[in-house]
Amino acid sequence: MTELRKQILDRVDTLKDEAIRFFQDFTRIDTSNPPGNTEAGAAFVSSFLDRHGLAHQVIAPQPTMPNILASTKLGSAGRHLVLNGHIDVFPAGDSALWSRSPWSGDIVDGAVFGRGTADMKCGTTASVFTYLLLHAMRDQLKGRLTLTAVSDEETGGRWGTGYLIEHHADEVLGDCVLNGEPSSPWTVRFAEKSPIWFRFRVRTPGGHSAYPHISASATKIAARLMLDLEALEALEPQPPDSVTRILATPHALEAIERGLGKGAMHSATHVTVNFGVIQGGLKVNMLPGDCMIEADIRMPVGIVTSQIRAEVHRILERYPEVTAEELIQPPCEPNCSEPDHEMLRLIQDNAERLMGYRPAPIVTLGGTDCRFWRQKGIPAYVYGCSPGRMSAPDEAVTIDEFMHVLKTHALSAGLYLSRA
Repeated sequence: MTELRKQILDRVDTLKDEAIRFFQDFTRIDTSNPPGNTEAGAAFVSSFLDRHGLAHQVIAPQPTMPNILASTKLGSAGRHLVLNGHIDVFPAGDSALWSRSPWSGDIVDGAVFGRGTADMKCGTTASVFTYLLLHAMRDQLKGRLTLTAVSDEETGGRWGTGYLIEHHADEVLGDCVLNGEPSSPWTVRFAEKSPIWFRFRVRTPGGHSAYPHISASATKIAARLMLDLEALEALEPQPPDSVTRILATPHALEAIERGLGKGAMHSATHVTVNFGVIQGGLKVNMLPGDCMIEADIRMPVGIVTSQIRAEVHRILERYPEVTAEELIQPPCEPNCSEPDHEMLRLIQDNAERLMGYRPAPIVTLGGTDCRFWRQKGIPAYVYGCSPGRMSAPDEAVTIDEFMHVLKTHALSAGLYLSRA
């Protein structure tokens, strides 16, 4: 073990109890988005940095969604690494479905319990403590280290990472990005699918259901439309050879299905269609005159938004009763970084030393803020905890897995910044 590696691991061990308390207390703050008020969560991170004498900025273009930006120059010239995590989380939903309060932060069976533990207060805590630890070792490192703890990730990033990159590019672009979104310890993510969302509105005259000859049913039309839209899943992506080659390995298949469940590789490499919202009808014996559908179409690397848009419009030619609007403007294309980048190899090497398993490079099923950097040509990589019950009741992350993620981040960032 190198001296630097030993120093980093020793410092993580020294900070273990404080990091676990931070993780618990962070989880106890309701930062649901929507509605999107993350002021208390941002203040918690800010006060922690203040206590440790770490200078930072609070940047809040939307006052209820503050972002934390901290940066430090290291001992000599070198590369710029950006740590990125988000403060906002999914809503908790019906608390009656949880076995205890979703904001408890309790330790239950060796895991920190609560909404947002996996997505992504585990990863954001790892970023904060990696920044704290390496700031203390700055004289031994090269270049620059930046921490971005943002709001608005769950609703698109307009006031979070997107705003920072647009208005503070000199401070946050960097040479490489390390992110702790849930990935499972068995995978490291170098690419991600991207969503294009549509809202479809079906309108007909409607009427009494005893008289179906006087009007078509908006809900029946919607049902046929949904079946037709599922045909998008048969589109064949054309990813770059480097992506195809990486994902074709038996190790990648084993790792992604171990971490994300059987069938995950197919989801990662194909278009998927989900109808997240369906609203229509007023009463059982009325012909519905209005039905609304919201569709989440996820595109793999090798499919672009223009293809999806063209196919959707082709389908809609058969449905004169239907209008459509896109809900994400502008939509983001699927994106990827180099699957053989130094940071990816560092994550693999360090995770393997820590847990005896080498994580495989894969494509992220969900979107992350890494896309903002990749769109600017900056390589960005994701390594975090298991998705588990992410966004479901009784979300939790084991302490062992949290500490593994923190150690992997600290080692990978520290070693990256120790090299010319």
